[in-house]
Amino acid sequence: MFKYKNFISITVLALFCNYLFAKELPKNLDIPVDLSKTDQKKLEKANELLKEGMELWNRLNTRYNPEKAINFKIDSIYNRDAYPILLKAAKAFEEGNTMKYEIYHDNCVNFWNAHKYDSPSGLENAKKFQKDAVKYFEKALINRQSAENYINEYVKAYNRFYEAISLEIIAVKKEGRALQIVRDWPVHYAYQWDDDVEKDLFPTPKKTTEFAAIEPPKPVVKQVVNEPKIVLPDSMVIFYSVQIAAHTVLMPEALVRETIYHGDMKMQQLHEDGWYKYLIGHYKTYDEAAKLLNEIKVEKAFVVAYKNGKRVPIKEVTEPTELQNIKN
Repeated sequence: MFKYKNFISITVLALFCNYLFAKELPKNLDIPVDLSKTDQKKLEKANELLKEGMELWNRLNTRYNPEKAINFKIDSIYNRDAYPILLKAAKAFEEGNTMKYEIYHDNCVNFWNAHKYDSPSGLENAKKFQKDAVKYFEKALINRQSAENYINEYVKAYNRFYEAISLEIIAVKKEGRALQIVRDWPVHYAYQWDDDVEKDLFPTPKKTTEFAAIEPPKPVVKQVVNEPKIVLPDSMVIFYSVQIAAHTVLMPEALVRETIYHGDMKMQQLHEDGWYKYLIGHYKTYDEAAKLLNEIKVEKAFVVAYKNGKRVPIKEVTEPTELQNIKN
């Protein structure tokens, strides 16, 4: 009986330690605004995806806490069993956060379009929230792209996906708060939002370049002193995509697909040098991206290259054999 009690105590202690060192994601939040029936259904679907992602994330933290990983081989339990769950959780969060963001964003766009001639005043906070939301989503995208390069490297992929998902959740909250402000206009309320947007979870985006390196987030539960930054080798952070469109005004994805690109590939949106750019594909070689370019037949589309999250000339990162293909 004594041994049995000891076993229970050890088990409870182990589970407690797992949660103690696991990384907790920011809480999701529904903004209290009236939505159309269509948007309300989309919101419910988004919350279902986010709930699924959170359940999977909690399962990872309970059974496969990366802080406890001691075996990093490809066939380890973390890479064999936990890695697929991580990918599934990250996908659910991405779809849910994107859907929720688009609901809030589209409603904000409708407001600005309805008032483009009367110049409503007192909405500086709403504009700032929207700009911040775009920056957070851009940083989330960079983290996701880095995470996808860590195939069968569970701990590294987990850390990158954690940053990406956290940034996405905060971006959605900021866009939602912008919608609440414009919906309340011309009345201005003394909102108290500091806690629920969790503004101190990540550093405020610096005004340097649109793709400045991301500093590691401040740990939510466990305070780690002098934690080393994750540095990727150059070969792991160079990727090629096909740019299908660019505009100085943010365009809804549905509009881009309707008027420019009619395929079903995942579309990425970046904001660089005052332009909103729309990309498809994510490849390690130029030839793979060039093949996609030839297949989609989109007028004025072209291959672009990124290194460490920053766009660079293709010739700077392309192998000599591929350079010859560009010249030909």
